[in-house]
Amino acid sequence: MIGRVTALVGIVAVAGCAWVESGGTLNPNLRPRPTFYTFMQLEALSLINTHKTVGDHIIGWITDKDCSSPRAERGDAYCMEVPGRPTPPPQVYCYSTLARPTCYSQPYNEGNDRLIGFVPASTPIR
Repeated sequence: MIGRVTALVGIVAVAGCAWVESGGTLNPNLRPRPTFYTFMQLEALSLINTHKTVGDHIIGWITDKDCSSPRAERGDAYCMEVPGRPTPPPQVYCYSTLARPTCYSQPYNEGNDRLIGFVPASTPIR
């Protein structure tokens, strides 16, 4: 949700851009006019870098799915569910022993073992 709001704020901020003259006043006549070639270049850049067209990005953003025209041309589905995040690794407690370190998922509370490492489970960032 935050990404969508940031994208909309960025679009609104860029939409108000204009060329500023040396005196600090805005001159609307100096704005570059987008042409057909501008949109074709944006389409080509999007297709090369993400393997999706601009329309695929818009449809995917609206439906909250991964949509791709080139994938549909190969015979796969046009829109697919976005894969979920992988499960975080479990926390690990490693203790020194005679040979290799021994690792457990919970603290091992024996008096003669020494903790040599602890890897906490990662917490999801929202």
